[in-house]
Amino acid sequence: MPLPVIYFFTDFGVQGPYLGQMESVLLASCQDIRVVNLMCDAPFANPRGAAYLLAALSRYLPEHAVVVAVVDPGVGSARKALCLNIGRRWYVAPDNGLLSVLSATAGDCSLWEIDPSLMPAVSASFHGRDVFAPVAGMIAQGKIPRLQPVEREAMVGASWPSDLEEIVYIDGFGNAMTGISVSSVPGFQGIKVGGHALRRATTFSSVGVGEPFCYVNSIGLLEIAVNQGCAAEVLQLCIGHPVNVVCQ
Repeated sequence: MPLPVIYFFTDFGVQGPYLGQMESVLLASCQDIRVVNLMCDAPFANPRGAAYLLAALSRYLPEHAVVVAVVDPGVGSARKALCLNIGRRWYVAPDNGLLSVLSATAGDCSLWEIDPSLMPAVSASFHGRDVFAPVAGMIAQGKIPRLQPVEREAMVGASWPSDLEEIVYIDGFGNAMTGISVSSVPGFQGIKVGGHALRRATTFSSVGVGEPFCYVNSIGLLEIAVNQGCAAEVLQLCIGHPVNVVCQ
């Protein structure tokens, strides 16, 4: 049976040694492990916004996926390190809300605390390499490490809403994703943002060139765009910008 694929979800970006170091740790433990960079530009140091992106992207992962999620501005502090088990999928991440939306929407799941002292050497500033990646490697090989159960209500972000009415990500084209799933807004017709009222369209070619609009993107989130333009510039948008949904 092939080993599960390990997916990285981080705010590291592609520059620097960080993704490479995490992958090297995994390959040192097992050369057959496959690694996919699911997202490397999650909102920087913003686990709240990243939590809604991770939950949306997770709908498209295979059944046996193991996810290393690292958006960790509190690295080296007293925050916990967590494992979340949903069916046959596993997630390892800091306890800063990054797993909270997944946990709240998963139904039957189990949450565990990782003891970093079980790792042979842990840097104060790189738990992605020294804690989360090694634990993911163990899980992928069927070697579940010693874990302590945690109540979901005790995790950071347990009381966060199921949708976040603000912009959580701006992609390289300037399109702005919100933290709102279309499944939670029946009758969705448009979005109001920064004094602009945007109508819903199916896709870019449904509106004129240069026209702002909103639509349901490929991972089921409401998104703001401009046909052949940059919505972030045209509408002066940034991560954290509040939005209001217009429904029938």
